[in-house]
Amino acid sequence: MTGIQRLRAFIRSPHHAWLALLTLGVGAALASVPGLIGAGAAYALGWVFLPDSKRFKKWLTSRLEGERSAAAGQSAEEFLKQRAAIYAKLSPLAQRAYDKLAADADQIRRQYEGDGTGGKHGGRLGQLVWTYLRLLLTKETLQRFLESESSGEIESQIAAVEAEVAEMEPRVGELEEAGNPTEAAGLRRLIQSKESRIESLRQRREHVRKAEADFALTDAEIDRIHDAVRLIQADLVARRDPDALGGEIDRTTSHFTQTHDWLRDLEFDQTPDNISDEVTASAPLRVAE
Repeated sequence: MTGIQRLRAFIRSPHHAWLALLTLGVGAALASVPGLIGAGAAYALGWVFLPDSKRFKKWLTSRLEGERSAAAGQSAEEFLKQRAAIYAKLSPLAQRAYDKLAADADQIRRQYEGDGTGGKHGGRLGQLVWTYLRLLLTKETLQRFLESESSGEIESQIAAVEAEVAEMEPRVGELEEAGNPTEAAGLRRLIQSKESRIESLRQRREHVRKAEADFALTDAEIDRIHDAVRLIQADLVARRDPDALGGEIDRTTSHFTQTHDWLRDLEFDQTPDNISDEVTASAPLRVAE
């Protein structure tokens, strides 16, 4: 905290209130010029020394920690509400998949922290499970979109319209040569309309192709998280050194940082991307908790 920030905190503190009461208040009560001068000088000296005193710094530190704790509690509570809302959007099958993975990760975290180690590495599991939930919803959103869209079908539509245009273009010249400029102009406008449709279909095809690729990648990332949790479970049984296991948890989960970045830029991601790692790391893994 800078000196100016500390002075701003001081003016709102009970220390300043008492300083003003014991100096300016007493000076006003004396109702004399020397008393007012002395009170003003004492008040000014209080501003010089009290903001740097140990007592005030201790009070300020305690207050700031309380504010941070309250803000963290509010953030955690808001996150749990958001997560429950996302969970409710999932199909029953996806909910069961989340419940299973969350239970496995929760068991790992409890066993790992039960060895007497800190929760830093176990917190990575919370981040991993949150990523898994986001992927599940994204996959189902993409799946619903792709139920009515197919790049192959769009490709067939493009080919059909292109064939129509190719058939019409020679007729424009024939009509002009036959002395029918009005019909030729009408046919040319029709060709332009179909060419515009072709362009729209091409854009739609690219949009659908990207959705198909995103769906495949989402499905692969879901499988990768399953494999990561199973690997950590195996290491938990095989390893007796908590530090080595903690390093393995970090290595296994650190690869999903890119997944966070990818989800943030994904059009079909309907989950909040501004949740801090600290919140997801400390939150209970099971939605029902």
